[in-house]
Formats: sequence, structure tokens, C-alpha cells
Amino acid sequence: MGQAVIDATIAELGECGYRALRIEAVAERAGVNKTTIYRRWRDKAGLVSTALIERQSEVAPPPDTGSLREDLLAHLRDIREVLHQPGVARLMQEVGQRTAVKDDVREVLDTIWSVRLELSRTIFVRAVERGELPAGADPDFLLQATSGPLYFRLLMLGRDLDDDFLEKTADFVINGARIPERLSPEPPSS
Repeated sequence: MGQAVIDATIAELGECGYRALRIEAVAERAGVNKTTIYRRWRDKAGLVSTALIERQSEVAPPPDTGSLREDLLAHLRDIREVLHQPGVARLMQEVGQRTAVKDDVREVLDTIWSVRLELSRTIFVRAVERGELPAGADPDFLLQATSGPLYFRLLMLGRDLDDDFLEKTADFVINGARIPERLSPEPPSS
């Protein structure tokens, strides 16, 4: 039952987007009663968050290949795979620019990002521990610098995320990350 609901949610998300997704349609597609869904998930945001998180390949920590470049390329391939899942790109396009208003769509993305970011930052933590990056490297900044080009290229330009682009992105970030004075975390603002 749970997997059928997850599959139905992903399918509905891909077909109609987040804002038009209806719990009734998910229930019908999954072959369950809508009250079954509401008993397990408090609302549409919770259901979609769960479905997308369960579909992510990064729910487990990224594999440790022993090489920053190979770890990073595996991470970029995972992002590419996630962005090609039905509904993910559409959901991100629906959200638009981040504002102070926290609606249910933003809640979904915040849930997904917190899981992804925490696990993915280990790529750079391990690289520092192996001596591939300077001790002051900021894993959070490097993760944003690595992922951002993929989102921009696919969502804003509508261009393919081919292997050549992933390799150029990885190499660019790695080469830039080796400049120690530019990589330390920002001091907290007072």
C-alpha cells in the first residue's frame, strides 16, 4: 500500500505538478481510500516530501570512491538522475524565487534539501580528511557551487546535463576549491 501511494504521488506530480496535485487523484491511482493517505500523511506537502525523499538516490551517504573527483562525479550524476525524475523539475519551476513566505511547496523543498545537503556535504568533508582539499574548505559552499550549475543549465536554459558538462563542473569546483583563502566558512553575522 505504501509503495503504491508513493508511486501514484510521483506519477501525479509528473503529470499535473504540485499545485494541481490532489490527494483524491493519488488515492484513486494507488487504489486506496483518501482517508488511508490522510491517516499516514498529514497533508499534501508531507506526502510529496516523503515520495520525493524515498525516490532520491542520495538518501544514503554518497559512496566513498577514495577520490574527490570520482565522488563528485557520482554526486553530479545522482543530481542529474533526480532532476530527470517525473515532477522534480516541474516542482522546482513552480516554486520560483525564494521569498519570506513559507508555503507548502517551499516546505516540501526545504525538507528535501535538508536531507540532501547534510548527506552530500560528506563528499567535501572526506576530501579534506584525505588531504585533497585545504583544511579550511567550506563543504556547504562547495556543495552549492557544485550543484548550482546543474540546476541553472537544466531549469533556466533547458539544456542537457551531459557527461562532458558534469566533468567540467567537477573539475572547475575542485580547482577553485584548492585556493585556501577563498574557502573558509563565512563568519556568523552579528
